[in-house]
Formats: sequence, structure tokens, C-alpha cells
Amino acid sequence: MQNKKFKGRNPKMSVVKNQTTEVKAAIIKKQNYYIALAIILLLSLIVYYPVLHNGLLDWDDNFYIKNNPLIYSINLKEIFSRYVMGNYHPLTILTLAIEYHFFGLNETGYHTVNLLLHLLNVVIVFYVVFLLSDKAGVALVAAMLFGVHPMHVESVAWAAELKDLLYAFFFLLSYFFYLRYLKGQNKKWYFFALLLFLFSLLSKAMAVSLPVVLILTDYFKGRKVNIKTLMEKAPFFLLAIVFGIVAIMAQKSYRATEMVDFSFQQRIVFACFGFISYLYKLLMPLHLSAFYPYPIKSGGIIPTQYYTYLILLACVIAIVFYSRLHTKKIIFGVGFFTITVFLVLQLYPVGATIMADRYSYIPSIGIFYLAGEGFYLLWRKNQKWIAIILFSVFAVFYSVKTYARCGVWKNNMTLWDDVINQYPSVPQAYYNRGIVFMNENKYNQALDDFNKAIELDPNKVKAYNNRGIIFYNQNKYNQALDDYNKALELDSNQVEIYINRGFLFNNEKKYDQALNDFNKAIQLDPNKVEAYINRGIVFINEKKYDQALNDYNKAIELDANNAQAYYNKGNVYFNEKKYDEAIINYSKAIGLRNDFFKAYYGRGLAKYYSGKKDAACEDLKQAADLGYKPAAEVVRQICN
Repeated sequence: MQNKKFKGRNPKMSVVKNQTTEVKAAIIKKQNYYIALAIILLLSLIVYYPVLHNGLLDWDDNFYIKNNPLIYSINLKEIFSRYVMGNYHPLTILTLAIEYHFFGLNETGYHTVNLLLHLLNVVIVFYVVFLLSDKAGVALVAAMLFGVHPMHVESVAWAAELKDLLYAFFFLLSYFFYLRYLKGQNKKWYFFALLLFLFSLLSKAMAVSLPVVLILTDYFKGRKVNIKTLMEKAPFFLLAIVFGIVAIMAQKSYRATEMVDFSFQQRIVFACFGFISYLYKLLMPLHLSAFYPYPIKSGGIIPTQYYTYLILLACVIAIVFYSRLHTKKIIFGVGFFTITVFLVLQLYPVGATIMADRYSYIPSIGIFYLAGEGFYLLWRKNQKWIAIILFSVFAVFYSVKTYARCGVWKNNMTLWDDVINQYPSVPQAYYNRGIVFMNENKYNQALDDFNKAIELDPNKVKAYNNRGIIFYNQNKYNQALDDYNKALELDSNQVEIYINRGFLFNNEKKYDQALNDFNKAIQLDPNKVEAYINRGIVFINEKKYDQALNDYNKAIELDANNAQAYYNKGNVYFNEKKYDEAIINYSKAIGLRNDFFKAYYGRGLAKYYSGKKDAACEDLKQAADLGYKPAAEVVRQICN
């Protein structure tokens, strides 16, 4: 019997065509998501573009970059065995050393690296949220908000906050691979996650929150939280504990935990205030500041209205607890935020500010994930125009605020002017602006700011010190001495102040008192180069040349690039009439600083007394051309 021919479509061919159509549609859809992500990256680049024209600040940038010997060479042993500003983050310091190798002190290079890291983090946020939600639309909204939010300006525009961006980069990559591991239980993703977590910890200690985030993620993804899954996190917790202990030791070495002294009750209030304030500013980023002071009245009393934050936090907890009856999403989003922000809520007080914009960098992802889910819900319920309008309004508002805020971080003056405009009672802001004025030789404005800082905080040790420096430069030695004495009365462990007071005593030919101060400075910090250099000057004045040479050799041993040490060593040899040795050391000083007019002058005189008049006159004329008046006078006497 013959088979009848099937009239109409071949069902197999129809299935193949349908599958092909679905694949093509999926590819097109995927391409659209990539285009959208590219647009987000472009917008993020545009709103942060002003940072490429920003300078390096005298607020942490000086300690991390401008005056950090650790980054002048790539010495792994030194980098991995030192704390920097109360932190152990060797991977950050290593990255800065690599940057210094390529950029020197060119600020644009550092800002470019920060911006590129932020853009990479935007991409990883997209993929992380996509794995969490299985919805590209949610991931795109979260990535957009993360990319252009004004609270992230501090992390991106502040060169020293490379540590924030770097730890976030490895934190997010570690989390990404853990989410991949959850999908297929492939051990290689687990080990990638663990390794990248270690890198994150080596970049900044705030990464210690990741293991708890992993447990929250297990709950969110419907995975049982039992002994087996908890033991799976054991290596993560072990690393977190070790680096947490190291972080506490580092903070104590920097005395960061001594900057604030509040009762446990006050800390609870501050934590509630910080939690609600971070949430509010992520929604409505108004009155952002580089410095948020503690809300303390005279007598250490917290204003009554701050206790309302306890109630607000209780309301948030109630809402989140109630939401579990309907969805896990709110518990996860707020939980992610809470876990990652918890350590910086000042329950364990560190530093002089109650909160900081940079601390929201990773925690914000939990809130932006919820925002993405909210937009997706509106879209799915056929409220597309409302979703589009809301998304557009927030994207534009955040972008404009971010672009403007990048300008606040342009330089020291713009930064501290902004803080003072918002918080006119912050002594640190006046002190820091006073430093800016002092470096610009605007001594009257600097004095006004230091006076204001002392008025607001009579225990502001460094304000007395810097005011003393200004008085010294104005030849008001008695007033300078009073300020140095007051500063040391408040804190007898300030090395810089002993050096400054010793310099004043030396100028007044009170050599014994000067030596006492320099000896005390060296006792407190045996690696303080300036103390050896200045003690050497006292020894020269007392004609104790051997002791002076010992001090300058020690200074050079500690810092082989210190031009002043070589110059002063040259002076010792000059006084001993060892002109050839003097010329060698003056030349080394000039090699390190080609505008060092005193070194040209000293070398010129050494050459003259060595019978090399023509060569001497070349150096003396160079010193005169650089503006050194005594050199011009000597040129008229011997070079005509």
C-alpha cells in the first residue's frame, strides 16, 4: 500500500522554522541589551568626564600618591608588609606603584584609571543583577543607576579612592562567579570566586561582608541554608576574619579609632541616622558633602530630633519583614544593602565623619536592584509610559547632579568651600582650607581659617601647629612658640611639631633646646628624615661636623632622593674646606632638583675656592637667574 502524500506544511519543517525564528529573535534581543549597556557606559563616561581635568588633593592624595615612598618603586616586600594611613591594602598600593611608574605625578593618569575601573564595575553590576533576577531589563536599570549616581562621585573623582573601586571590582567579580557556581555547581567557578575575594580583601578591608552576602543569596535563590552550604562558605569566612583582625590592628596603629569617643547609646543613634541617610541619599542625592560631621552639641549631647531615626529604622524593618509574605526581593535588596553598609555605620567608630558617600558604592547595588524590579513591574503591568518617564527623570536628574559634583572635587579649594557652605561649623574644613591658603602664601586668609578651626575646636592640635608655622614665617617667633607649646601640651606625640619647634629654637641659637626637640622627634619616629636633616643643621652650627655627616648619611639611607640631605651634606664638606666632596654632594642635590638655587650657589663657591673660576661663575649665574639674590651679588664681585 502506497503512502499518501501529506498535503500542506511539513510539521518538521515548521518546527525548525519556528526554532530558527526564536533564535533570531533571541539574538536580536541580546544585541539590543548590549546596545543599551553601551549607551549606559557612554552616558557614565560623559557625566564623569570632568574628573579627567581634576587635580590631586592634599587630602589623602598627598599620602597615597604625592608623598608616598612606597609607590616610587615596585618593591613587593615593602608593599605587602606596610600599613598606609591605617589600612592594609597592598594590592591598592601595588596598583598605585604601577600607575606612578607610567604617570609620575600626572593627575590625569590616576583619574583615567579610576574612571575606567568604574565603567568596568558598571558592566559587572549588569551581569550580577542579570544572574540574580534573570531579567536583562532589571539589570539595565540597576547598571544605569549605578553608573551615573552622584553618591559615587567621591569614589571616582578622588584619586586616593582607587581602593574603593579596586575592592569593588574584585568583590563584584567574586560575586559574579559565585552566582555562576550556583547555576551549575561547577567547582572552578567556586575557586575563582574565592581567589577574587582574596584580591578584594587585599584591596580594601570592607570586602569582609561578602560571605554574609553569599548566605543571603542562597536564601534568595531558594537554596537550603544548612551545615553543608554554611561549610561551603567557611574559606570565605576564614579569610574575612583574618583580614578583619588585620584591619582593626591597622586602624589602631593609625589611632583612627581614637578620633571619636562616644557611648554605645550614641553609636546606636548614629548607626540609625547613617542607615536612613544612606537610603534617602540614594533616592534623593541632595546636600552631598565630602565631610559629614557628627551631630553633637556642646557637652556631648545629641540633638533630640536624631532619635527619630530609631523610629524610622523600625519602620523600615517592619516593612521588610512584612514583605516576606509576598516576595523575597525586598528582603534581598535591603539585606544586601544592610550587610555591606553595616561595618561603616559607626557602631565601631573610625574617623571623624559620621558617614561618607564612598561607603555607599557597593551597598547601593541592593537598592538599585530593587529599583530595577520596580521599573520592571510597572512595565509588565502595562504602565510602560510611567516606567519610561520615571526612569528618564531619575537618569537625567542623577546625571546632571553627578556632572556638577565632579567639579566640586576639582581641587582643594573647591572641595572645602563646598563643605563649609553646607556645614559652616566643621573645624576640619576650615583647617584644610587654611592649608590651601598657606600653600598659596595667602597667610592672612590661612590665619583666619586656622583661627576659626581653633574657635570651633580648641583641641585642634594641627591648627595650632600650622598657625605657628605662619607666625614663624611672619617673624612672630614668640607667638609661634606659644602655638607649638600649646599643640604639644594637647598631644605630646606629634613628631612634626617637635621638628618645627626645634627649627625655631635653632634659628634663635638655642641649640640645646633644638637638639632636645629633634632627638624627641627621632625617638618617636626613627625613620623621620626631616628630623635627621634639621638635627644635622644644629650640629653644623655647633661645628660638630662628624655628627652632622652621620645624620645626613642616615637621611640619605632613608631617602636616597632627598635633595636637601645632599645639599646639607655638601655644606658640611664646604665648612671643612673639603671642596671636591662638597661639589659632589651639591651636584647630587642639583641632579634631583634642577631648580635648587642654593645648591648651585654652594657648588659655585666650592668651585671658586677650588680655583675653577669660570665653572664657578656658571653656577653662580645660574643661581642668580633662579632668583637667589646673594648669588647675584657674588657674581658682580668675582665674575666681571
